[in-house]
Amino acid sequence: MDHLFSKYLRRHPAFTSFDVLQIKESGLIVVIPVYLEDSIRATLDSLRSCNKIDCHVSVILVINAAAGSSEKVLSLQLQTIRELNEFAGKNNTSSLSFYVVEALELPQKHFGAGLARKIGMDLAVQHFYNAENQEGIIASLDADTLVDKNYFEEIRQWFGASQKNNACSIYYEHPVDGDEYAVEIYDAITQYELHLRYYVESLRSIGFPYAYHTVGSCFAFTANAYVRAGGMNRRQGGEEFYFIQKLIQLGGYGELNSTTIKPSSRISDRVPFGTGPSVKQIVDGQGEYLTYNPTAFFDLKELFLNADKYYKIDKEVYHEEILKLPGAVRSFLLNSDFWEELNHLYNNCTTADVFKKRFYHIFNAFKVVKYLNYVHEHFIEKTTAFDAAIELLQRLGVDTADYFDEKELLLKYREMQKLHH
Repeated sequence: MDHLFSKYLRRHPAFTSFDVLQIKESGLIVVIPVYLEDSIRATLDSLRSCNKIDCHVSVILVINAAAGSSEKVLSLQLQTIRELNEFAGKNNTSSLSFYVVEALELPQKHFGAGLARKIGMDLAVQHFYNAENQEGIIASLDADTLVDKNYFEEIRQWFGASQKNNACSIYYEHPVDGDEYAVEIYDAITQYELHLRYYVESLRSIGFPYAYHTVGSCFAFTANAYVRAGGMNRRQGGEEFYFIQKLIQLGGYGELNSTTIKPSSRISDRVPFGTGPSVKQIVDGQGEYLTYNPTAFFDLKELFLNADKYYKIDKEVYHEEILKLPGAVRSFLLNSDFWEELNHLYNNCTTADVFKKRFYHIFNAFKVVKYLNYVHEHFIEKTTAFDAAIELLQRLGVDTADYFDEKELLLKYREMQKLHH
């Protein structure tokens, strides 16, 4: 442990002067980036309402801003720091502590939620290193997100159930009705969450082994897994998607469906993609969210079903095999030089079983997205989230006669995925 952790910490110096030694010895640390948030008190109260567990829980709040930020931004962030320090002073207890981390001079090039998460998570790793606890748990949350009372309990129990459990996606539900937002925003978030659930369910239906939700406020991992995966990246948007893929490939990744996180349904343009911008796009656009056509997934199923056939075949036989695949898949493989990746892979695999497993290290989640974008540019059109989700259920043999709108359909997908193990 010492070597792995110390090597990581040497390579990733802190972006803040926060003294990690002030953190009370903890078994679970929740990391929350905070940038111009006006609803964080609800999140903190939600965490305060959680049931106590058999270890101390710490919450690291990373109040961040880029170097050269406007006076208005800095003023708001400094005000937030004062308020959160006051909150921590009044609400820290023997079982739960809040820590305020100032990070107001971050490099403009890397500034964003990814870097803020990384700062908090690296501090958590330093804490667990000092405590000689490589299995300490780190959870990622957002500052406008609510959690169930059993949030801490279920996280602790999931990781404690098996030494093989390294990381997990946590079940979530966006609020899809209420009086906090306009009706069109609830309609938009319903469509977007339906798209997210349809996407994961489509990957599962074609046998893709790494089909998990990648929502930034809804995952957790051990400090050991974090270090082995190389830590959170500093991407300006989509950072959790990239990091979670690394965690998945380590093994021991799963789903925690026995508690529920409630991310915000609000519009946002702070990051280039994700929930906030997608909701804005739907509201500002035609009112319907377009997603990937089910045909694109089921075409890909042919490749996945026959992946073992590609072990140690020569180039000529490879071209004969891909002729049997649907045209869109064949075109993608030819235009993405997949043969070169395949050839390199099986030259480094001692058995067919190892090859089959590592096949999805090259045809991974990134490759799937590239494939989907390629075929929708050249072969088929996207379709509405409602139509796509209905068609997938029909292909899976589910009776869809009773589903007339996006919300009814979303509730069905939630039910399916909450029961998934």
